[in-house]
Amino acid sequence: MEAVKAEDLYQVVSLGNLQANGQRAVLARNQAKADGEGYWNWLDVFENGELKRLTTLGQEKSYALVNNSVYYTAQEGKGNCLLYKQELDQASPAKVAAFKEAGYQVINSVAGHYLLLSRRVDLAEKKSTDYQVLDELPYYFNCQGYINKLRDRLYVWDLAEEKLTELFKDDPNFTVMETFVAKEKVYVVGVSYQTRRPFDGAVYEVDPSTGDAKLLLPAGKAEVSAIFALNNQVYCFANTHKKTGLNENPEFYRLTEDGLELAANFDNSGQSAIAGDCGVIGGNAFDVYGDKFYFVTTIVDHDEIYVFDGQEVKPFFATDGIIKGFRLTGENEFFLEAAFANELLEFYLVKNGQVKKLSSYNNQALAGKYVAKVNEVEYESVEDGIQHGWVLLPKDYQAGKKYPAILDVHGGPRATYSKAFFHEMQVWAGAGYFVFFCNIHGSNGQGNQYGDLRGRYGTVDYEDLMKFTDAVLAAYPDIDQTRLGITGGSYGGFMTNWVIGHTDRFKAAASQRSISNWLSFEHMSDIAPEFCVDQVGASEDDNPEKVWLHSPLKYVKNVKTPTLFLNSDEDYRCPVEEGMQMFHALMSHGVESRMVVFHGENHELSRSGRPKNRLSRLQEIQTWFDRHLGE
Repeated sequence: MEAVKAEDLYQVVSLGNLQANGQRAVLARNQAKADGEGYWNWLDVFENGELKRLTTLGQEKSYALVNNSVYYTAQEGKGNCLLYKQELDQASPAKVAAFKEAGYQVINSVAGHYLLLSRRVDLAEKKSTDYQVLDELPYYFNCQGYINKLRDRLYVWDLAEEKLTELFKDDPNFTVMETFVAKEKVYVVGVSYQTRRPFDGAVYEVDPSTGDAKLLLPAGKAEVSAIFALNNQVYCFANTHKKTGLNENPEFYRLTEDGLELAANFDNSGQSAIAGDCGVIGGNAFDVYGDKFYFVTTIVDHDEIYVFDGQEVKPFFATDGIIKGFRLTGENEFFLEAAFANELLEFYLVKNGQVKKLSSYNNQALAGKYVAKVNEVEYESVEDGIQHGWVLLPKDYQAGKKYPAILDVHGGPRATYSKAFFHEMQVWAGAGYFVFFCNIHGSNGQGNQYGDLRGRYGTVDYEDLMKFTDAVLAAYPDIDQTRLGITGGSYGGFMTNWVIGHTDRFKAAASQRSISNWLSFEHMSDIAPEFCVDQVGASEDDNPEKVWLHSPLKYVKNVKTPTLFLNSDEDYRCPVEEGMQMFHALMSHGVESRMVVFHGENHELSRSGRPKNRLSRLQEIQTWFDRHLGE
């Protein structure tokens, strides 16, 4: 069997944005372009037991399914944006409208009568290609670039009258953050601002037939994951930040004239929290069917679907991997996009608990390949009892032979590793490495208390990571303890920086899109200062000593580990300056270091960056580890 290679990501098919109408389903399909510059996005349709391509333009991933038609937009040069309608049994679309402005996206439908469209507008009076004016917070945002004076508008397209109406048009400073459809109403999360945007927007109820908007919840009260209606009562699935701060899991509330009224407790995620590198496009985490709300949640290390009936929350369906999307077609029947253990995403029909595979999108990607199976290893957490992680065995493993190993740390910190196929780990296993990974304290899937790291970064999480490493080395004596590597991105990059400043047990490290200095991060990241103050438990204004205490840069004089830094110059979540500070400090202290900066990429490089740059990133990491961990 052949090893999984970095370039195999060109063969990987990603799925998302699943919608259904009875026994028909439409789903978005994504695959890397051969030139490595981007991705193709198509819509496929499943009907009469057959799955086939529906659209052909290659840019359709945002759409609405209305009866037996899909509506989507496409750009015509730099100007007109075209709205298309395509019947599910037709090979080509019909043009419905041509909008003079660019950038319209179809985001939803309402009761079969309306489409919701969004478009970003620029309020700046003067634009220049020579300089950038900043006078708002946030002024840039990851995946979006500079957003100063940009606002997201919402529009209603009347399908019968073929008429476009802008909502909230009387307030030019209003921006839409989220939209939800419940019965025949539209619920908008948004806010008007001129200098600083609140972290949590206000909630409005909008009548699409008139455009009238009613304020239901002021800004700053809750972070809304979903709004839906059951038995004529409107509910919010929302996080009020009162228990464990910004990363708190959502609970169920009734949305009343007086605000939010708790309807049911819940102590896990309101969507999949599982980290992966084979899901380029977005999915859908919830559905309403028969006056019940179904949603995806991560339980320990896998995704499940739970159901809320207005009073109780109960489990409905479980996988051993990742759920990307689902749509109910009956009380015990639904379409599913999922990646089960050791597998890539595929499309399924689940009926009465029986899972039937309907697609073979990724058969070619893994055909004839060595896919390392996950092997569970238990360790004792310093606070949370027995936990577990996994080990992948190297290709052509021979007992008694010594091998190098790579510890991979997930981001978040409230992300979660699962048993589903993870491309980068399989590449390393195919190259002859043991690979091990786990969900240390701070991860999602085990409730708010387990996931709460506020004010404790680099303490219990670091201890858990070392205990897991000890357990893996004890369970697999064929790992050469003198040839250990560590890598991770985002929070995993923070932890990589932290580890090399607190132990010399790793012979090489690859720190990706990391945090090195909370003092600078507080005023550089797009999600700061809220995130920094919330997570570190202090700010530079009230307790700079504590902020510095949790910064890996403070401990750089202890570092002896050769370290590769990988960053993107348009990463505004963990800005490139964070990696540069650590790199500069290591170089100044005579520690072997290398820094790679990807141009035009952002925080999502490893997941949805340009394929050629994702490939280069993997090659840089493997070359670094081969040099330092080789025999």
